[in-house]
Amino acid sequence: MSDEAELLLAGLTSRIAAQDADGNWAIGNWFSDPLMRPGWLSDGSEDRYEKELYGSGSQWTFRWNGFPYVEDVAASLTAPLVGIRGAVALDRGNHLEVRVGGTTLSLRGRRAAEQREPEVTS
Repeated sequence: MSDEAELLLAGLTSRIAAQDADGNWAIGNWFSDPLMRPGWLSDGSEDRYEKELYGSGSQWTFRWNGFPYVEDVAASLTAPLVGIRGAVALDRGNHLEVRVGGTTLSLRGRRAAEQREPEVTS
């Protein structure tokens, strides 16, 4: 594992309860949205919530199927005050990448654009 990969992966765990003071993003301990945004991810997949981290050297991928949104995780790693110095986020369409130097952490989870309004049943 590269030094920069170690920094990025440590950044994931140390920001587990981080929340933007302006209310733009929140990690929510990886299971809830403290910002209470509409369209919560309650499609039943939280009953089989999965997380997977894999990679080596300077290429790592983190994949999950619940909260938080990918954009929130990238923001927590790149935000001006609490982010990792030099970290930048790149939108790759179906996922985001956070880079520090020559190291890439690919974030593959739910995108905020995938939010759905809760179903109304009568």
